[in-house]
Order: sequence, then C-alpha cells, then structure tokens
Amino acid sequence: MSHPTTEKATEFANLDPKTLALEVNVRKDAGLTPAFIASIREHGVLVPILVQRSDTGQLLVRAGQRRTLAAIEAGRATIPARIVNGGDDEARRIIEQVVENDQRSKLIEADRATGFQQLALLGVPAASIAKKTGHTKETVNTALAVGKSRVAVAAQGKYDLTLDQAATIAEFDALGDREAVKELTVTAVKDPGQFAHTAQRLRDERERAAKKAAIVTSLTDAGVRVIPVPAHDDKSVKVLGDLTDANGTVLTAENHKGCPGHAACVRTSYGSEPYVAAFVCDAWKQNKHKTLRTSSSGDPMDADAVARAKAERAEVIANNSAWRSSQTVRRQFLAEFAQRKTAPKDAVAFVATALVADAGIIEKAANSGHSLAAEWLGVGGTYGGRDKIRALIAKASPARAQHIALVVVLAAIEDRTGVHTWRRAGTEANYLSALEAWGYDLAPVEQIARGPKPTPKTATAKTNSATTAKAGNTKPAPKTTTKSVTKQTAAA
Repeated sequence: MSHPTTEKATEFANLDPKTLALEVNVRKDAGLTPAFIASIREHGVLVPILVQRSDTGQLLVRAGQRRTLAAIEAGRATIPARIVNGGDDEARRIIEQVVENDQRSKLIEADRATGFQQLALLGVPAASIAKKTGHTKETVNTALAVGKSRVAVAAQGKYDLTLDQAATIAEFDALGDREAVKELTVTAVKDPGQFAHTAQRLRDERERAAKKAAIVTSLTDAGVRVIPVPAHDDKSVKVLGDLTDANGTVLTAENHKGCPGHAACVRTSYGSEPYVAAFVCDAWKQNKHKTLRTSSSGDPMDADAVARAKAERAEVIANNSAWRSSQTVRRQFLAEFAQRKTAPKDAVAFVATALVADAGIIEKAANSGHSLAAEWLGVGGTYGGRDKIRALIAKASPARAQHIALVVVLAAIEDRTGVHTWRRAGTEANYLSALEAWGYDLAPVEQIARGPKPTPKTATAKTNSATTAKAGNTKPAPKTTTKSVTKQTAAA
C-alpha cells in the first residue's frame, strides 16, 4: 500500500529570469550592489533559485529574488532553478524565504582571505582574483600578505579579526616582535577602537629604538664610552654642563675628552628627535670637578625639587610622544573622512561655530592655500590648493559641497594642534568631541586635550543617534590633571 507524500514534485531547469514572477519577499531591500551585479555578469547564478509553478502554470520566485533581479540587470539569458509544483501557500512561502536567507551566511573575513590565498597558490594573479571576486586589488594583496604569517592567519581565524588588523599583526610578526603581536591581538579582541593607536605607537617606538641605536653606534665609533641613563638620585654622574674644572671653566664634550670619567648616555629629548646624546662625567669627584647645579634663582636645588623636575620632564616627553603617534592615526582618519560624499547632520552647526570662534585660524589656513585640506581632498600640491578646492566645489553636489566646507574647517583646526595641545585639558574640546561623535576613537592623550566628555543635549542626541552610538562606548577621559599616558620614563 502506497502512502501519499508531502514532498512536491521537483525538476531543475535553466529559466529566463525576465519571465519569472517575483512575489513579496521577506527582504525589504534586494541589495543590488554594483559588485554583486558584476559577479553575476562574470560567473552567472551559481546557486539555483527556488521557483514554484502555480496551478495556472505561472512560475513564481520563492527564494532567490536578489539573484533573479541581478541576473536581469546583468543581462543573463538564463539562470538555474529548482521548480516545485503546488498551490499558493503564503505561510510556507515566507517560511522557505526566511530559512533560505538565514542559512546563507556571509563569509567572515578570515574565510575570504583564505580563499584569496588558495587562489594565489593555484597561480591566479592578484589582479585576476580581484576582478573575478569583485574585490579591490589592494584588499587581495592585503589578504595575501596576511597569508605569509602563520601567526596572523591563526589570530584572524580564532578571533575573527578584520583584514587590516590581521595585516598589522603580520607586519610585526615579520619583524619578530612577539610582544607587539601579543599586545595587538589583545587590543583587537578587548579594545578594538584603540587598535590603530596601539599599532602606531608600536611603530613609533620601533622607529625611536632604531634612532637610539644609531646614536649609540655613532658614539661608540667615535671612541666615547656609553653608559645607561643614571637614576635621578644617582649623584655619582653629572652632566658636563653642570660641572667646571678646578679653574671654574664649564666642562664641554670637547674640553673634557681627556678625563677618565668622560662618557655619554642617550636620553629622551624634548625636541623633534626622540633621543639626544648627553655627555657626562661619572667620576667627577675623583677628578676634582665642581658642580654648578642651581635653580633659576641661583640657590642649590634640593633632592625633592630635582625629582619633581625630572618627573615633569618624563611626563612631557611621554605625552609628546603619544601625541605624535595619535596625530598620525587621527590624520589618516580625517583623510578617509574627507572622501565621504555627505557631511554628518550636525556639520552645519560645527562649521558655523568655527567661523565665529576660529576665523583667525581659517584665515591662516587660507593664506597657506589650505594645503592640508587639499591633501585630504586628493588635490594636494605645492601651489594652488585654494583654486583646486574651489574647482571641486564647483562640480560638487550641494551635499558634497557642504562636506568639503567641513573638511576645510577641520583641516584648519587640525593644523594648529601639536604636542602643546594636550598640556591644557579641554583646549580642543569642540574639535575632538566632534571627531569622536563622527566615528573616531580618541587615544588617551587626545582625551586629555578634549577634557571631560560632554553630555549631549537631548535634541543633539536625537539628531545624531547614529553617529554618537559608537562614541558612547568610548572609555571615560582621564582626569584633567596631565598624567603620563605611556609607560615611558626619562630613562627610557
């Protein structure tokens, strides 16, 4: 005895997408991106759509609306389909659509990168991979760079890191810097908003270490004995400028060369270079040198005053270094921000406020041709920044023109910032708060310059709910007392 089956009769066929009827879909937006249409044009529809033949013979698309519409846009003559027979069952149709869409999950970046790497191993050039998969060549090359680091591949797969995060880990892995790889991985997982700042700080620290090593090599090659930077309470070592010989002549690197205590240490600097060679004598008492260490009033400085002065110097050096690192990350964000087609909703108020409060610095930027703004807008050059920006505005839509105006103002304000900015808490509160609201994660030293995080007004919170959501996750700013934001010390 046979039993009736609940399964519908099924057949497979290649159908003309223009002949198919589209039902109401659970997806409100078909999501027909240029990249998706290009992929369908290049490869066709790879996964058959689900079509139901009604009692009247009409073919209805139950699952695959996006693929069908893309095939029509791409000019495909036919697409593969699985055809089932049956009546109009609205509930079943919706269930099938939901299940079909839920089961189709987007590739995570680690899977996509693995795919690119496998294609490269098969001999497919990066340009071909980019064209056939609808991704940029830059993205493909980044994925291939990640593939060269087993550590980066493992971290991306385990923690679902972004491609850029994995590429940065691969960068430091190639240098053999295990501690940096560990710190970056932890930051990517626990505090991803600070990842770019951490990476830049590590790059800058590596660069500073190389410069320090170069100074040490130069001193050693010149026959100068190099000693560690003495502790602040080490009275056995004195800087030559604080010493005189028995006749009262201030000692210098030149006139002190013959002394058995002649040496140098490499210490951190206030200036643009991170390190400077300091010539010292570590046997000044034995060689009958005299000390000149006095305060500005001419009185000898007590031990506590010396310690406070050195602690303040260490704080300045550390925060100056942190500011330079954050500036690199911030300006990269602003350069990408400048390429947007529309400005944030509250941009008009920001620009209007700047025109009133910061007219002087905008005029200063204009006198220099708005060079920083021109650079961010992609029209930078030695001369003619204003004319090039004016030409951009002439061709821009009203929304884009408004955004260009915002970029010009932001560049003018950014140009006045520097290592001095963090020393006065809140000195750039409006500027840095705006960047934070527009998606930029402030580094701790930038939070000092911003000051206490402002509480948004109700109206502002409503109009900017989308842009402030991310900023709301930012950690509280440090106290306005200027405390060092890195672990550097004067003896680094």
